[in-house]
Amino acid sequence: MNFFCIADKESSLGFKFSGVETREVSTKAEALEAFNVALAIENVGIIIITEKAASFIREKINQFLYREEPPLILEVPSRGPVKKRKSVSESLKEMIGISI
Repeated sequence: MNFFCIADKESSLGFKFSGVETREVSTKAEALEAFNVALAIENVGIIIITEKAASFIREKINQFLYREEPPLILEVPSRGPVKKRKSVSESLKEMIGISI
């Protein structure tokens, strides 16, 4: 099982240095193309995508986020200022409709 990373330019360098196949994206079209490439590679088990890159194709990411079959999609923070993120309870309420 291999990793594939889709990242904004500022966040991609660390993934490249660690040997993860990485596509830099700065537009919706580039992000969508990179995502489709990652899905087409047979041995990719985990797609790592930065928040900035995911924001370009949020609807497409959400379609694959909670699937039980590979690849697993892991969204990681982008470099730069931290914006407000959902809490675990907010995420659970969104996923299963139950508030804790």
